[in-house]
Amino acid sequence: MGNAWRIEVMGVPSLIRPDGAAQPLERRTAALLTYLAVEGPTPRSRLAQLFWPDSAEAVARNNLVQALRRLDKLAGTRLVDRSHDLTLSSDVQVDLVETLRGQPVPETGLIRLEGLELDNAPDFMQWLLATREQAHRAREQASRQAIDDALAAGDIAAALMLVQQLLELDPLSEYAHRTLMQLHLLDGDRAAALQVYQRYKDLLARELGEAPPHSIERLVGDEGGSAAADPVRIPLAVLRPPRLVGREETWRRMEEAWEAGKTIYLVGAAGTGKTRLAQDFARSKGAALYLRGQPGEQHVPFAGAVRNARARLAAAPHVRLPEWVIQELARVMPEFQRGRGSAPPPLLDEQDRLNFFQAHLEMVRLTSPGFVATITDDVHYYDQATMELGVFFLSQGSALGGHGEVPRHIITYRPDELTAAAKVMVDRHVDAGSAVRISVTPLAVSDVTDLLVALAVPDAEALADALWNSTGGNAQFLLEAVRHMYETGQFSADAALDYAQGSISNVIQQRLGKLSPIAIQAARAAAVLQNDISIERVSEVLQLPLPSVMAAWEELEQAQVMLGERFSHDLVQESVRMSLPTTARRILHRAAARMLVLQGAPAGVIAQHWLEAGDMLQAAKWLEQAGEEAAATLRLQEAEELYREAGKAYASAQEGQGAFKVWRRTIIDNY
Repeated sequence: MGNAWRIEVMGVPSLIRPDGAAQPLERRTAALLTYLAVEGPTPRSRLAQLFWPDSAEAVARNNLVQALRRLDKLAGTRLVDRSHDLTLSSDVQVDLVETLRGQPVPETGLIRLEGLELDNAPDFMQWLLATREQAHRAREQASRQAIDDALAAGDIAAALMLVQQLLELDPLSEYAHRTLMQLHLLDGDRAAALQVYQRYKDLLARELGEAPPHSIERLVGDEGGSAAADPVRIPLAVLRPPRLVGREETWRRMEEAWEAGKTIYLVGAAGTGKTRLAQDFARSKGAALYLRGQPGEQHVPFAGAVRNARARLAAAPHVRLPEWVIQELARVMPEFQRGRGSAPPPLLDEQDRLNFFQAHLEMVRLTSPGFVATITDDVHYYDQATMELGVFFLSQGSALGGHGEVPRHIITYRPDELTAAAKVMVDRHVDAGSAVRISVTPLAVSDVTDLLVALAVPDAEALADALWNSTGGNAQFLLEAVRHMYETGQFSADAALDYAQGSISNVIQQRLGKLSPIAIQAARAAAVLQNDISIERVSEVLQLPLPSVMAAWEELEQAQVMLGERFSHDLVQESVRMSLPTTARRILHRAAARMLVLQGAPAGVIAQHWLEAGDMLQAAKWLEQAGEEAAATLRLQEAEELYREAGKAYASAQEGQGAFKVWRRTIIDNY
C-alpha cells in the first residue's frame, strides 16, 4: 500500500485515495478510524463496547467485523492492522491528528467534528468532546507560534491577520487582545489599540463580570504619551473600518431573505460598501466562498466561469473531479487539456451545451460542502456566458443537495453597469420570488458621524456635516477623505472642502505622488493588467527585477493603494488607469499583450490589450481567434460580435483581405 491514503474528518468525513479520489465515509466508520488514529492500538473488546454499547458483546464484535469489512471493500485494501489489537496503518494520515500535533490548518472557525457524532454511544461522545477541546487548544498554540514567527520576521500585516483568526477561535483570549493592541501600537495607530481595549473591557464585563488584567491596562497607560500618531502613516482601520455603520435596516432585510432561503442581490453604486456588507453578513453565518468579478472580462465568454472554477477548486483541494467533468471543463480551462492530445471538439448542439453546463454544475456540487454561503461580487464585470451559466446553477438548486446543504447566494452589482440582458435575468429571478433585491444607499449624516468616531477621527461630530456634503455619504469616498486628512494632518471642515473641490482621482494621484517612481510605475502596470495582476506579471511588463518590484509593492500596500495582489478598491484601480498619459498607456498595454501571449491568456483579453495599444492588426488577429473560441462553445452571438470587431480592426489596419475573411465567416456561421 502506498503512503498517500488520507482521512479527513474536520469537515465532511472522507477517505482520500492515493489517486486523489475522495469517497464519503460512514459516520460510525469515520468515528472508529479517528479513535484509532488518536488513541493508537486498541483491543477489539474496547472498540465494540465503545461504539455499540447497547448490543450484546457477541453482536457488538460482529458489528465491528462487518464495519471493517465494509471499509476494506471501500478502500480495496486494509487500512486497519488486525494482527493483535486494532491499529490504523502508519501509512494513513488523519487531519485531526495533524491539528492535535500543532500543524497549521486553514480552518479558522470552531472545530466541530459534527460528522463524527453518534447518538447511541455516550462514552465515545465524551471522548469526542474532550478531543475536540484538545484540538482547539492545539490549534490556538499553533496560532500563537505563527503570530510570534510573523512578528519576528517584522510582518505586522500577517500578524494582524493571524491574531484576528485567533480571536474567532477564542473571543475572550487575553493573549490575542494584548497582541492585537501591541500590533496597532507598533503600527502607530493608538486609536485602534484603544478601541481593542475598550471592546475587550466591555466583553469581559458582559460575559464574566471581570475587568481586564493589569498587564493590558499597563500597556495602554505605558503607551499613552509616546504613541502619537504619525500624520503620514494611515491607520489600518481606515482600510477596513472596525464595524459597519448605517446598515441596520439593510441587514434586517438580508436576515429575512436568508431565513426564506432566497438569493440576495445587493445593488448600489461604486463605493457604497456592498462587498463589506456581503462579507460581514456571510461571515455571521459561517464559512463563505468569495468569488469576484474582474474588470476586462466582459468580452471573453466564460472568463468569469473559469475564474470561479479555479477559485472553487483551490478552496476545496481534496476534491477529485470525475473524468467526464474534466473533459467538459477542458473546453475553457487549458490546464485540463494538458497531456490529452488534441483539443476537445466544439459544442455542436444544445445537448452538447447542456452536458457542458452540467459538468460545471457537478464541479459546483462537489466543491460546495463546508460553505454556508457563496458571495459573487461585482457581477457587472461578468461576461454574458458566465451570467447564463449562473442562472442555470440557480435553477438547479435541487441537483446540488437538499435544504441546508446548498450554500446560499449573495450577489452584488452596480445597477448602471449591468448589461440589459443581465438585468432581465435578475428581474426574472426576483419576480419569480426566489430572490430579493436590496439597495445599498449612501450613508446618512448620523452614520457618517458614527463612522468617523469608529475611525477615531479628531472632532468627528464637527466634521460629519462637511464630509457628508463633500462625499454624498459614499462610504469609499469618505474613507478616501479620511486618508487624505491623515496624510495632510489637517482634520478640519476646510480639509473636507479641499477634498470636495478636488476629486477622488486627484486625491489618489496626490497619494501616488508621494511614492517612489518605481512604485508609481508598478501601480500603473497593475491598473493596465486589470484582471491578471500579480507581482511577477508587473515585473515582466515593466522589465524590472522582481526584488525591485516587490519593494515598490510594499510601498503601495503601506499607502493603501494595493491590498495583496489587488487594488484596495475598484475606484482606486479606475482612478490610476484613467490618469495614465496616452503614450504610457499604449506602451504598457503593448507590453502586457506580449507577456499574456506567452502565458496563454484568453484571446479576448489579449485582443483588448492590443486595441488599447493602438495596434489594430494584432487586435484583429486576436479578435478573430476569440470569435473562434466563442463559436466552439456555442456562444454564437458573442462570436458574431467578435468577428464584426475583428473586421473593423482589419479595415482600420487597411487589411481588406482579412476584413473580407471575417465578414464571410460571419455570414457562413449565421446561415
